[in-house]
Amino acid sequence: MTESSEKRYNDRKVVENIMINSIEKPIELPIEQKHTDKGNPNAVLTFGIELNNRPKDLLEKLSEFGSKVIVDKKSVNMADLSVLTAHTGDEFALFTKGKNRLIIRGNSLMVNLDIEQAKKLAAHGYRWSGHTHPGIDINVMMPSTGDKEILKCFSQNSSVIYDSKGNFRTFEKG
Repeated sequence: MTESSEKRYNDRKVVENIMINSIEKPIELPIEQKHTDKGNPNAVLTFGIELNNRPKDLLEKLSEFGSKVIVDKKSVNMADLSVLTAHTGDEFALFTKGKNRLIIRGNSLMVNLDIEQAKKLAAHGYRWSGHTHPGIDINVMMPSTGDKEILKCFSQNSSVIYDSKGNFRTFEKG
């Protein structure tokens, strides 16, 4: 090490000035632009963060109780429905067939789907991917008797329930 580089290395003022100068430069990408919590069910529920584009687009198509929409499988997942539940306080159910997903909007207590409708969905090749229950208590993710009866209509042993924070629990038909 030469004397000048050693002096520069040991001179704290120069190092501190470099640090201060780098902080004083304009920030091109503020932290909040990098991670806004849009699309995070907990952030939507707790802080009222606005919806990101995926749930916002879904909500436009599912504007009221009983609304149904079929979308491409890649365009929606259960976390998106959990965001919608956090935002609206309503239940949403998701059924999958090949590359398509059927979403049905419920209300704060249920999704309007009876045993006969569930049997028809199953006969057409759908499986029940899951549904949401509004709320954050651990008991919110407990399946109702109706949930278990609907699951019996499908050729599968389990499904999931998501809460308003994005937590989920698997339940079985038995």
